[in-house]
Amino acid sequence: MIFFAKRPALALIMSFVTAIAIGTLLLMLPASTPRGCGISFVDALFTSASATCVTGLIVRSTATGFTLFGKTVILLLIQLGGLGLMTFSVSLFLAFGKKISKTQEVLLKDSLNEDSIRSAREILNFLLLVTFGSEIIGAVFLFFSFRQFYAAGEAVKMAVFHSVSAFCNAGFSLIDSSISIFAKSPGAVIVFSALIIVGGIGFVVLLDIFNNFTGKEKRFKLHTRLAIVVTAALLLGGTLLFYASEKNNILKDMSSGNKWLNSFFLSVTSRTAGFNSVDTALLKPFSKFTAIGLMFVGASPGGTGGGVKTVTFAIILLIAVGHIRRRSEITVAGRTIPPFFEHRAVAILVYAFIIIMAAGGILLYAENLPFEDIIFEVVSAFGTVGLSAGITAKLSDASKYTLIVVMFMGRLGPLTIALATMGHKQHLDISYASERVLLG
Repeated sequence: MIFFAKRPALALIMSFVTAIAIGTLLLMLPASTPRGCGISFVDALFTSASATCVTGLIVRSTATGFTLFGKTVILLLIQLGGLGLMTFSVSLFLAFGKKISKTQEVLLKDSLNEDSIRSAREILNFLLLVTFGSEIIGAVFLFFSFRQFYAAGEAVKMAVFHSVSAFCNAGFSLIDSSISIFAKSPGAVIVFSALIIVGGIGFVVLLDIFNNFTGKEKRFKLHTRLAIVVTAALLLGGTLLFYASEKNNILKDMSSGNKWLNSFFLSVTSRTAGFNSVDTALLKPFSKFTAIGLMFVGASPGGTGGGVKTVTFAIILLIAVGHIRRRSEITVAGRTIPPFFEHRAVAILVYAFIIIMAAGGILLYAENLPFEDIIFEVVSAFGTVGLSAGITAKLSDASKYTLIVVMFMGRLGPLTIALATMGHKQHLDISYASERVLLG
C-alpha cells in the first residue's frame, strides 16, 4: 500500500483492472447467461470493461443475453466505475466505522484530484449523497414512465437499473432499442437528461454550487465557471446542429416539440451517456460528425463521463485566443491559469489524438466497414459514451480487444495512464540554451 501511495496513478489503474477481471469471471459463470447461451471470454471481458468504464458499448443484448444475476453484476460494475474504485472502497470503510489509513487518504486525495485530505473528505461525503440521492430520485420518477409498459415489479427493476446507468453516464439499457420507447415522452427524456447532466458535470462543480447557494462560499471557482459555460455551449450548439440536420430525417415523423426534445437529448447523450431515443445508425454523416465532436470533448473533470473533458477543452481554446492576442498568460474571470495547467491540457489533447488515431488505424485495417462508422465507434469508446453506428457486435476479436484498451484509457484519462507507465523519477531542474524553431 505504501508503494501505491507513492504512485497513486498506478493504484487507480490496478483497481480498475481488478474490477474488470472479477467482472469478467462473474459474467462467464453459467448463472450469468441463459442456459445454452454461454459467453466467450472476449465478449465477457468487453462487457465487463464497458460496464466498469461506464461506456455502454455492447457485443450482446443486455436484455436477453444475461440472466438477472448477470444484469446485477453489470449494474454493480457500472456503479463501481461511476464512483471510482478508490472512492467506493474508502466509502465502505467509513460506512462500517473503520478508520482509513494515511495511504488510503493519499490515494483518495489523488483519485478525487484534490490538494488536501480535508477537501477530499468533504467531496467524498457530498459525492455519496448526490450519487445515491440522484439515483433514488431518478428511479422514482422513471418508475412511473416504465409502469406504462411493464408490470409494477418489472418497472421497479427497470427504473433502478436505468437510473444508475444514466447517472453514471454508462448507457447500458435493459431494452434492445435503448430508450426509444420514450422518444415522445417529455417527462422520461427530461429525467434521463437531468441524471446524465448531473452525473457528468462533476462533483466538484456541484459542491461549489451548493456552497455558494448556502452562503459557505461567496464566489464560484474558475473551474465551475468553465465547466458550466462549456457544458451549456455544447448542449445548445449540439441541439441546434442535430435539429437542423435531422428534422427531415429520423425526426421527420415527430411533432415540432418532440423534434427539439430529441435533438436536445441527442446533444446530452452524445457528451458521454450513450442512451439513444432514436436509431443512431440512421443519423446523417453530418450528425455523426457533430456527435464525434461532442463525444471527444465529453464530460467535466471529476464527473462520471469520459472524453478530454470540458475544462481541458476550454483551456485549449483560451491558449489559442491568448496566442492571437499575444498574451503570455491565460487570464479569465479575473484569474490567471498557471502554465502547468496549460501544458497539462495540451498533453491530454495530444494523447487523446494519438489514442484515437492508433485505434482507428487498427480497426480500419482489421475491418471492412465504413470509415465514418469506425471513427464513430473509436471516439465513442474513448469518450466512454457507448453510442454506436451498429457495428460493435460485427467486430473481430482483435478490434474488440482494441476498443477495450481505448475504453480503459478513456475512463482513466490518457494522462493517468502516462504517469503510471512512466513511474516516479526525480527530475533535476536544469535549463539549457534556448533555440527558435519554425511553426505553422
